[in-house]
Amino acid sequence: MSKSALCHSPTPSPSASAPRLAVRRSRRRWWLVALAACSACAGAADADADAADQMTATQRLWWRVDQAMAAKQFDVAEAEARRLYDANPEPWVQVLVAAATSARGQREAACRELATAIAGIARDPLAAGPMVVDLSDALANDDAWATVRADARYPDLLTAAQAAKWRPQPLEFDATATATAVAPRTRRPARDDAALCALRAAYALDAVVAGAGSDLDRVRRMCAWVHGRTRHDGWNADMPTDAKGLLDAAAKGGQWRCVEFGVVVAECLRAIGVPARTVGGRARDVEVMLGAAGHVFAEAWLDDRQAWVFVDAQEDLVAVAADGAPLHAAAFRNALARPQAPPDYPLSLAMCLHYLVHTAPAADGAPVQTMLAPLGSPMPTRFQRRPMRTPDVFTHRLADFYAPPGA
Repeated sequence: MSKSALCHSPTPSPSASAPRLAVRRSRRRWWLVALAACSACAGAADADADAADQMTATQRLWWRVDQAMAAKQFDVAEAEARRLYDANPEPWVQVLVAAATSARGQREAACRELATAIAGIARDPLAAGPMVVDLSDALANDDAWATVRADARYPDLLTAAQAAKWRPQPLEFDATATATAVAPRTRRPARDDAALCALRAAYALDAVVAGAGSDLDRVRRMCAWVHGRTRHDGWNADMPTDAKGLLDAAAKGGQWRCVEFGVVVAECLRAIGVPARTVGGRARDVEVMLGAAGHVFAEAWLDDRQAWVFVDAQEDLVAVAADGAPLHAAAFRNALARPQAPPDYPLSLAMCLHYLVHTAPAADGAPVQTMLAPLGSPMPTRFQRRPMRTPDVFTHRLADFYAPPGA
């Protein structure tokens, strides 16, 4: 799959879009990116309010490492990272220790910690989790690793990190057709929905998509517009839950998690008449990971193509194949596994596209949560080590998850 197989809105040219995405990622603190993407996904996808509202003591340590690194208090960062490692002796935590040690200028200790961490990652790159999936890129570019880059061992460490890097493998689903899906369909937006009408008017959403020649073009323009409202902040949980409230907050400088980007782009698309839904993705090891086990995005239905398409407003990406065919989330995840050069999408987020979850109302209006899983994957019962709501419908069949929207 060439990089042209994905189109970043609003411009489908990979040469124009890839640098923008790369620059945007470089603004994030690399040691936080995976948790920041999805630390609150349990709150978006599950009914366990306690799990959404409280961080564990270990997550607080993680947060303190981030804050200390950002403030360049590297001695504090190292101390907190070592405390975190004592509680969770996992390779990704040892990478945090190595980064803080490197930032302090302790070359020998940093190289030693890093070598041990990379060896642990290499034993099972997928189990190592999203936190370290982009480690080789960070080693080459992030200021925290300058001390390591100055060491003669750096080329070998970089080569080892590149070799240990997780690469997506294809996931298999039940592709059989069905006349009757077991899950309720996503509903089309009602034209007289007061909240959607208010959102459409308040932010002149018709003007955002004016002149679009297709449903896909409308989705691209809206994705780009939502992406441009604010920047990503994975710790910022104290936000409104509706699109207008979130846009109002962003206009005053508020920043969003992936959850809010997904909610806003889905509601804005629905406000202009495009069927859309918020979707939660989860990693294979969602039950045992401490954090970064999920990501939130949207999917939109294209009436003129009779297909769902993956929409990630956080990353300003709408997924289509090389021939222009729209790709839903499951198809996009498998496109990332093709042997050609992958598109410019963070692997830390790609790792979170193993399980897919969305909620749609049943005939009586009750919310029904549906989870799509690859063949052979069991239904998870925990999210990031905490009990979660189990889905109402658990399926391996694509047709159950990707039925056309209903009335």
